[in-house]
Amino acid sequence: MATLVSILLLLAMWWLTMTTGALAISPGRVVATLTGGGTRIENLVIIDRRLSRLLAGSLIGFCLGTSGALTQTITRNPIATPDILGVSAGAGTFAVLALVRPETTERLLGVSTTVALVPVAILGGLITTGVILTLGWRGGFDGYRLVLVGLGINALALALTSWLLTRAEVEEASVAVRWLVGSLGGVRMGDVVYLAPMVVLAVLVCLRLAGGLGALRLGRDIGQALGVSAGRTEAGALITAVALVSVATAAAGPIAFVAFVAPQVAMRLFGTAGPPPLASGLVGALLLVGADFLAARLPLELPVGIVTSVLGAPVLLYLMTRHLRRTSV
Repeated sequence: MATLVSILLLLAMWWLTMTTGALAISPGRVVATLTGGGTRIENLVIIDRRLSRLLAGSLIGFCLGTSGALTQTITRNPIATPDILGVSAGAGTFAVLALVRPETTERLLGVSTTVALVPVAILGGLITTGVILTLGWRGGFDGYRLVLVGLGINALALALTSWLLTRAEVEEASVAVRWLVGSLGGVRMGDVVYLAPMVVLAVLVCLRLAGGLGALRLGRDIGQALGVSAGRTEAGALITAVALVSVATAAAGPIAFVAFVAPQVAMRLFGTAGPPPLASGLVGALLLVGADFLAARLPLELPVGIVTSVLGAPVLLYLMTRHLRRTSV
């Protein structure tokens, strides 16, 4: 039932986004445009702008929600998500390096900076994760130790990003700053081309790891006693999470708190003992599309990253306060 409700809400947000905005378009004209009968202006607004933004936004939200659920599960810590651990910031730092040094990027990789953003962001996410694990590993995933290390890495990555911006030319720096805010305004159908395969791959991996992740929620030792290869399951989940958040960051910039909030909402909505990865992806898509709908229709249009931060920060404070109360009892 919760799955059906989530899908219906997502479809409703799609419909509202397609028909409302600066140029309101009737449902009949939306259908006509989608079936090939639209005018040039309608094709531009509905297909080139709104549809591409909705598709990419839904896929990015799915990537963020699923990645958050995977990291929360393997660390058994509701605060341990890629954006809080610094993975998103690390991917962003590498992407900014590519943006502010476009000539060097194109010469080294042999492709345009736009195309290079995806592999560069994934590389940045993997390197950042490696550093976090090296500093935070203690015979396994110690959730709170990883959070502390991740917060430090996050601060370092943000400092490096700021330094890169101060050393960049004005034009390149302005492009990077707009990207760093986190926005769906610049996404196009081309982004869907590499986002869609990542979502399909994530679904397959999550289905493959479902049993192992469920056992690990009971504890690493219990999971191993049940015959689960804890190391293999944790490694597969972590690599998948890093790839998902890195691809999402490359497409729209760092969008905060979706990876953190979506698993917690999904866990309560679906009544599960831990964050369900695929359901969290669905909720993440709904949250991001809804936040973008709100951001685009405010009197002053805002990047979606600002809206998700405003909505997500109170949830983070609530969970941290609740944890402190539990540990003080």
